[in-house]
Amino acid sequence: MNQKGKQLAIWGLVLQLGSVFGLVCTIIAMVRYFSGLADSGTAQASGLAQEISKVLGPAAAGSVFGLIGIILIFVALFRIRYRAPWFRTMLWVLSILWLMSFPLGTILGIIVIIYLARHKDEFTEQTPAGDALKAA
Repeated sequence: MNQKGKQLAIWGLVLQLGSVFGLVCTIIAMVRYFSGLADSGTAQASGLAQEISKVLGPAAAGSVFGLIGIILIFVALFRIRYRAPWFRTMLWVLSILWLMSFPLGTILGIIVIIYLARHKDEFTEQTPAGDALKAA
């Protein structure tokens, strides 16, 4: 299999997980802030806006990493044509998750799902012996 494609696919997956991590950090920080706000019973608009802007940092960073991850995955899939079976499974999972990220993620998810459905025979385990038999 193509080593460069494998590296791009792995890095793309790691960066996609980074975007999920950024979102989880943001949710945890928001829950902590609002539970503290409920305990104190008072809220100032300027303080609220400042805290919300602080906790959105991880989500913004995660979005940047996620976009880079999507680019790496698409380069591995369409440019380098990496076709490992694990990569196909990963693409199915990511595509389903992308469907929930309207509008860009939905479009990307649909494109990849259609591609995977049409090209399912390309994602097979390649062995050196199998390649030699095909060449003969």
